[in-house]
Amino acid sequence: MKKIQQKAFWIAFGDFSWRGFSFITSIYLARTLGTEYYGLIVIAISMLGYCFWFADLGLVNIAIREVAKVPEKRLFRAKEIFNMKVFLGMVVLIFSFLIISNLDIESDNKNIVLGYLYSIIPYALMMEWYFNGRQQFGKVALSKAANGFVYFAFIFLLIKKPEDITLVPYIYVAGTVVAAIILGVFAFFDKPFPLPSRGINIYGDLLKTSSVLGIGWFFTQLVQLLPPILIGIFLSVSQAGLYGAAYRIIIIVMLLDRVFINLLLPNLSAIWSTDRSLAKERVNMVLKIIIAGGIMLTTLMALNAEFAVSLLYGTDYVGSVIILKYLSLFILFTFMNSLFSFGLIATGKDREYLIANVIGGIISAVLIISFAKFGSSKGVAISVTVSEFVMMSCAYYWFNKTIPVKFITVFLILFTTALLYFIIASTYQIHFIIASIGSVLLLSFVSWITGAVRLNELLWLKNKWS
Repeated sequence: MKKIQQKAFWIAFGDFSWRGFSFITSIYLARTLGTEYYGLIVIAISMLGYCFWFADLGLVNIAIREVAKVPEKRLFRAKEIFNMKVFLGMVVLIFSFLIISNLDIESDNKNIVLGYLYSIIPYALMMEWYFNGRQQFGKVALSKAANGFVYFAFIFLLIKKPEDITLVPYIYVAGTVVAAIILGVFAFFDKPFPLPSRGINIYGDLLKTSSVLGIGWFFTQLVQLLPPILIGIFLSVSQAGLYGAAYRIIIIVMLLDRVFINLLLPNLSAIWSTDRSLAKERVNMVLKIIIAGGIMLTTLMALNAEFAVSLLYGTDYVGSVIILKYLSLFILFTFMNSLFSFGLIATGKDREYLIANVIGGIISAVLIISFAKFGSSKGVAISVTVSEFVMMSCAYYWFNKTIPVKFITVFLILFTTALLYFIIASTYQIHFIIASIGSVLLLSFVSWITGAVRLNELLWLKNKWS
């Protein structure tokens, strides 16, 4: 097996096992707890996501980049990064407890949110960044699989009725603790701190450097974390549950995006440093493949939304169907955004990455808040999709200055074809299986005749993975 295949396998195994177990567990919780209690969990985890950001501030991105170097060449040492993560984790835990404890919400709901906060500590101690930097993806995959399994197993064993919701956050924490311990054991034998910390002065420089990427990451996560919280505030916790159920399905499809980010972009960075003409050629080729594949996945998701929701969640979540249909476009725009935004990082354009995400994030925040305050959960789903398009467009604007890309014609042809096909299939109520097969055949044919995807490009992709 080639090295790239091994890396792809372990990255995929780690993400699929962790998110797979989490997805199955979320389905069980949604069915067992009902839309309101499940919505509370969705909101709590979204709030925890923001706590994780403050406990990280971009350190993970810097850490992976630095650990990949030999110890003597590192601008920031592994010990310094670890110390900073632990310090930030403790500070964020204290302030989060103080803020949430003073919120005007029901006591039981407040205790559930507070329960999730304990996972900040094992998150701060977790050495995943070190092993990712060393490209030891198998160890990371094992920790993720164990995390997901512990969460899955204890939820199925202990959660039998809605009143058991008080145990859920502590089971979530237990999974994170197990993952941290596993990586801690590996780190004990791997000796990750060959050089000591150089003193307190270095930490200011470390935080300043990491914050550039950290602020950009904050705005990219805004589209994912903010909607459930706003739905809970302006609409209802039950509506947040319906939205969360639909978004969970999208997250599973987005695992493909995770593999893409972890594999393609390091390769792009390597090619960019040696042959920029080849890098431009590869980016344009990959972008067309992403567009064709993304539009196909989006169409399949929209066509199968009703079947997927009814199969996974049952009749109580019928309101998630229309939300999932609107969110399906999120898949396409996220795939494209990943190439543009992380491509900026791969080509050393950290400042442009920050500017693109700050501008796109501010516009997205206004859209999502407006739709949440004056609309419905369906409206929020529309605003999330539009927001991802805005984020993608901002990243494209700056990326195109570095690597010119041509995709508008191909995008419009395939997107228009898929949209017309979806309208016809919905109008005439074509069975979703027949409609799905038809969409794959049609989009494959249009991609071929328009030159969106050519034989030599497919052969290149095949050789890359075989």
